[in-house]
Amino acid sequence: MSTPPLPGDRARPGRLASFGAFAGVTVICLVIAWHVGIKVAFLRGDPFTPAYTIAVSGYVLSRFLLAAFYRPPRDAGITPTVAIVVPAFNEGEAVVRTIDSCMALDYPRDRLELVVVNDGSSDDTWEHMLRAAAAHPPGSVRCVDLGSNQGKRAAMAAGIRATKAEILVFVDSDSMPAPNAVRRLVQGFADPKVGAISGLTYARNAETNTLTRMQAARYYVSFQLLKSAESVLGAVTCCSGCFAAYRRAAVEPLLDAWEHQRFLGVECTYGDDRALTNRVIKAGWITRYDARAEAWTDVPDAYRKFFRQQLRWKKSWSREGPLLLSHVWRSRTRALPSVAVQTCAGLLSPIVIFLTVVRAVVEGHSPLIYFLGLYLVSMAYAFVYRLLRKDGLWLYAFLGTFFYITFSPQLLWAIARIRDGKWGTRSVDRRRPPAYRITPSPQAVQDG
Repeated sequence: MSTPPLPGDRARPGRLASFGAFAGVTVICLVIAWHVGIKVAFLRGDPFTPAYTIAVSGYVLSRFLLAAFYRPPRDAGITPTVAIVVPAFNEGEAVVRTIDSCMALDYPRDRLELVVVNDGSSDDTWEHMLRAAAAHPPGSVRCVDLGSNQGKRAAMAAGIRATKAEILVFVDSDSMPAPNAVRRLVQGFADPKVGAISGLTYARNAETNTLTRMQAARYYVSFQLLKSAESVLGAVTCCSGCFAAYRRAAVEPLLDAWEHQRFLGVECTYGDDRALTNRVIKAGWITRYDARAEAWTDVPDAYRKFFRQQLRWKKSWSREGPLLLSHVWRSRTRALPSVAVQTCAGLLSPIVIFLTVVRAVVEGHSPLIYFLGLYLVSMAYAFVYRLLRKDGLWLYAFLGTFFYITFSPQLLWAIARIRDGKWGTRSVDRRRPPAYRITPSPQAVQDG
């Protein structure tokens, strides 16, 4: 598969389209604000539904307001030593594409190292890794073989320990950073308070079918709206595993506890990026988002695989969301209101949907207002997409919002299975100790 074109001027809408989209977002936000005002002014009777509506509507409005103040980290001209860590499991030839794209980065060669970790793949991933490494200067690509499938978290930890670089960049084995992505991503670390930075990830296979188009639109809006707002508060709650960077000084003290994290008596084998980000925030570091640092990843193109992925993500959020809320009041106080609403409203959303449907059937109450609210929020997301992009997927941002809401009750199943460490797509053998095989480091090759 060829590398997708870089998002450039041709992907940006014209002035008229931008003005129309901006006007649409503004009108919708004003309508939502008016509705919140009405709810507050005439609050009576059952307090639950109005309070939920006020909290959620206020949260949505705050995302648009904060995102309007977002600015990416400035270019400080720094080039710290960087190690890109790529955990791989049964990726076959795909890992070659990732290795080649990482080695094609516009970054000083003597400041960059690539560590690719084979997490006990049962296919020919290890052989592909070795062949890809051999195509590049000796020692520039380090290959680590765990010997057995230990899980992504163990693979990431092994990659961290295999290098001493100042900045650790994590790239999924099916992801590809843009040539200038790492150079841009590290600029935010000029601020000594920043512990982690998330880049912007696009769906590489967006045009495959309706499912991938909805995910592509969802990814973009989530990054450009939600992560932008979180970045303004200095608390991006999940630095995406597709493409994100961490300061070694922020990660090293947390490494053992994060790698062997336990929850409700079982070892955590999913939610690696969210859990690591959570611990970095708890330690007092700032987390940011850089919209200029771009990468691509493959999203599920089949519904069965997609729902398994979403179940895993919901289990991760159900665990890490309350954990973040338990400490964010002191670790990042300014983010407390948004984290509180996001967590509480997210946990309650399946119940609210259920009650809305039950009241409509049993009591004859019309759910029109509820669905009108969803319609307005969906259109606002679509307008945001249209404001920033002109690739024709803005309507899928609208459709995708309703699509994601329809299976939000999956959260209840995720909570019920929160102790289940299975990924749904692979098993992890924790009984077998890792048997490392590591290719030489650049320094070892130089000293050789």
